[in-house]
Amino acid sequence: MHLISLNIPDLLIPLWRGTFECDADDDKSTWTWAVLTGNVWKDFGKAVTATTPHLPGFFDHPPRNPAEKINSGYKAWEFTLLLYGIGPLVLHNVLPLPYWQHFCKLVRAVRIISQHNITREELQVAARLFVEFIEEFEQLYYQRRLERIHFIRQSIHALGHYANEVATKGPLICASQWTMERTIGNLVSEICQPSNPYANLAQCAIRRAQHNALMIMIPTLDPDYNKPLYPRWSKDLGSGYVLLKLQERCLPRYILPAFSRTRLLRSTYVLLSVSLGSPSTSQWTNMSVSLFTQRNSSKCSTCSKCKVLYFAEVLFFFEIRTHPDVHALEPLALVTIYSPPDCALLQDLSDTFYTCAHRGEAGLRVVRVPSIQSVVAIGPAHA
Repeated sequence: MHLISLNIPDLLIPLWRGTFECDADDDKSTWTWAVLTGNVWKDFGKAVTATTPHLPGFFDHPPRNPAEKINSGYKAWEFTLLLYGIGPLVLHNVLPLPYWQHFCKLVRAVRIISQHNITREELQVAARLFVEFIEEFEQLYYQRRLERIHFIRQSIHALGHYANEVATKGPLICASQWTMERTIGNLVSEICQPSNPYANLAQCAIRRAQHNALMIMIPTLDPDYNKPLYPRWSKDLGSGYVLLKLQERCLPRYILPAFSRTRLLRSTYVLLSVSLGSPSTSQWTNMSVSLFTQRNSSKCSTCSKCKVLYFAEVLFFFEIRTHPDVHALEPLALVTIYSPPDCALLQDLSDTFYTCAHRGEAGLRVVRVPSIQSVVAIGPAHA
């Protein structure tokens, strides 16, 4: 957590801003990577803020404008999402090309190393990218110059050990400090009198143990005992898929003409709870939300019958009878398919993000709800 989310950002961002310590024998005017200055830095902060509506809510707290808030308690998760989530997008055409491609290698490696399940092949890719990032960091930034040797911090060297640590100890996210940090925050909030913190913590632990014991011995004391997992107005589709309302029982007036010819439409839903726990909203439910408060979860990845993965925007969910003699309703979704990604650019960027075009009505498809595999973030290209 601390290496990736705090130490590396504390090295790269000051370098890009030109605020990193400069030796007396060095000259900042030769720092070709120091581009986040003046209006460029302000525009970068605005670009970061502009991505917020395109980040699904389960991405948690979006990064604030770094140009305004980076010295105001910027959180580790904000640095993580800023660099390894939207970083390749908002830094496109901002960092010089060699530095941007170099940074993308770090992003790809960190994303792999942060997974709960990592294949041997993925681990080999991460190990290679970490080594390439370290070597190219010396070539691009340090440049074998004595007056820049302080650029090579211990955090750069530590990246080279990540892959070996995963091979011997398992995915490092499982031993990350995120859980401990949250627990410490919860415990601190329970301390009412700071004069005796350890005594207060001991009493909190005793009460929690007593509470847990009572819940085990008498489960009916739990207010949530026997409560259904999903709201009563939801519809469980099985396999972890649940349709949640808002719902319309008549043909929506804004429905697309090409789709309005069907007479099998029964109801329209706006939310799908996917098996992984990430809710997928539809574009319909986003229409009534302010752009500045909206967190768009209508973008998803789906899999076709031939097992081809593609990205789409969900317009709405609905149910139909597939045959007049069949009374069971089949849950479907009307989506707009994005174009295939630019494979050449994807390879140049070390598979950090996909560039696709929105097809509008030309990309309309009806897909089965179980074909939706995950919710993704899709934002506008940064000029």
